[in-house]
Amino acid sequence: MLQWLGSVSLACAVAQASPYDVTVTAPAPPRSASETVRDREALATAPHRSADELMMLVPGMFITQHGGEGKAFQIFYRGFDAVHGQDVEISAGGIPVNDVSNIHGQGYADLHFLPAEVVEQVHALPGPFNPHQGDFAVAGSLQLTLGLDEPGITLKSGLGSFGVRRQFLAYRPPDADRDTFAAVELYHTDGFGPSRAAERASVVAQSALALPGELRARVLLSSHAGRFSSAGVLPEQEIELGLVERFATLDPRQGGASSRSQVLAELTRDSPGIRAGLSAYAVARGMQLRQNFTGFLTDPSGDLQQQGNDAVTVGSHGFFRKRMLLLSPLDTIEVGYFWRADRIDQSQLRLSSVDGSVTASEVQAEVQANNLAGYVDTALHPFSRLTLRGGVRMDALSYTTTDSGAQAQGQSRSSQGLHLGPKATADIQLWSQGHLLLSYGEGFRSPQARSLSDGERTPFAKVRSAEVGLRTAGDWGAASVSAFATRLSGDLVFDPATARNEAVPGSQRVGASVDLRWQPRPSLVVNAGATYTQARFTGSDTVYRKGALLPYVPQIVGRADVAYRRTLGTVREAPVQLEFGTGWSLLARRPLPYSEFGSDIFLVDGSLRLRYRAVATSIQVWNIANTDWYDGMFVYAAKWKPTAAASLVPERFVTVGNPRTIMVDLTVFL
Repeated sequence: MLQWLGSVSLACAVAQASPYDVTVTAPAPPRSASETVRDREALATAPHRSADELMMLVPGMFITQHGGEGKAFQIFYRGFDAVHGQDVEISAGGIPVNDVSNIHGQGYADLHFLPAEVVEQVHALPGPFNPHQGDFAVAGSLQLTLGLDEPGITLKSGLGSFGVRRQFLAYRPPDADRDTFAAVELYHTDGFGPSRAAERASVVAQSALALPGELRARVLLSSHAGRFSSAGVLPEQEIELGLVERFATLDPRQGGASSRSQVLAELTRDSPGIRAGLSAYAVARGMQLRQNFTGFLTDPSGDLQQQGNDAVTVGSHGFFRKRMLLLSPLDTIEVGYFWRADRIDQSQLRLSSVDGSVTASEVQAEVQANNLAGYVDTALHPFSRLTLRGGVRMDALSYTTTDSGAQAQGQSRSSQGLHLGPKATADIQLWSQGHLLLSYGEGFRSPQARSLSDGERTPFAKVRSAEVGLRTAGDWGAASVSAFATRLSGDLVFDPATARNEAVPGSQRVGASVDLRWQPRPSLVVNAGATYTQARFTGSDTVYRKGALLPYVPQIVGRADVAYRRTLGTVREAPVQLEFGTGWSLLARRPLPYSEFGSDIFLVDGSLRLRYRAVATSIQVWNIANTDWYDGMFVYAAKWKPTAAASLVPERFVTVGNPRTIMVDLTVFL
């Protein structure tokens, strides 16, 4: 399986009673002290409604869903407001998830197409320290590996608060590894208030097969369609004073739809001293979104926008790694390539808030984007306690944009640019299981294609990052602590007038992170992580000044997951198994524009599961304490009464987080 293009794959024979081999895929040695993996045991601890919510387990990451249950989550990570993915490179099953030049937001990454049960692990690589990392790897990268735990047929049916209904069906051949499976998910909710209904359907199938000549093939197919409504923003002051019902909506026309179909074919080879891989993929993606942040401030007919983004993506990546005697017999060198081509159709219309008619066509564009990259990666061992890893990656990006709007009249323009990113890590072994790691890397974020003029050299947002930290492990678990600094040449901050992030001056982050996996006994596992970061501007413009805190970027993010599993006893010689899990999430000190701070978030989720033979039942609870919280907070001027005089005085607007939500499901294993 092609994971990070640098994973170590170990084939081992199982007990003689087993007729097949097992392939174990382990992550390559870490490129930074804060790099981490959350395996299936950790991912199954607390309840998760979709694969997106699994990202919460990554230290330093917090996600919110301010646009409805079906829109891509907003991601906060290591001092970045990555919005819907602009600063976090995400791939699932070897296929990139981020959208290039999405009209709603650069790097838009929607994981609703994946049921949480088919995600085997989440591999988080903070920073741009690995030559395999490319576009959007600014705060870091996430790689989701797919697999299914239970062999045979899994039937799961669930009912929950607010009309939630979920059906999950999966099959894994009894004699197959976890990476061969098929799964179907159907989901519906009426929502916890007006304009919050959502539904989706997904199918995912993957097959892995061992071939002669130390070859292994993998094919992945998936398809997804979803529809959701969105309540949008409300004035915070009016909620707190009781003038507006907490779960109300100011514009019931908001919401959207999404679809994604994809296929991947991959071939890898493992032989002594050599590992190679080649894969190709194609993705068809659609997104439609209606939203209104400012009411009637800019248009007397209403500021309701309808955005459309339809894209077809094809791509390929491959690598060849060989062990070579350079400074020691353990040294390796790897070369690889990455190619991705996107064709994107975009539109943005202004709609009347009265009858939904089109009042203006703001964007009608076609974009062709290409990303070609090559890299070299080495691992050297000059001394027994010192390992040097690093290399360089070169990316070439080109864009052709054709505007078909009334003013552009089919105007076409093209641009191109290159980025060279060196990466390096020094790994010093201090004791048998203790390592000091020093990491440095340079990466980039591609621009919105429509913002480029003809012949312009593509202006990448360049990131430079450094980290120093300690990692240790033992029978008790593993832990790491690190300090990091990141500098970005140009940043993006949310603008309510355009309903997306717009360019602002460069910025700098300085912070520290901790990560802990503690297992004092086989029945108890604790995964916990926290990050503290300060993000400040390094330049000034008409709105933001040098040294000011970046708005919307939380300084403190924490997460703890506790799992307890034990056998209660036996009934008719079969064990009754109990599993209890809880997840604790914290987001604090969230700066807002005009030197304000938003309210903090502290949430507790939990689940309880009983299994006897082939039957399991569970209860899952989100927001156990029924905390009133805001998953989105913004500060700007708006006008929600069409006949009122316009005011340019900024005020706080919020989107309301979910109340206590309960779901009960029954699972049968056949």
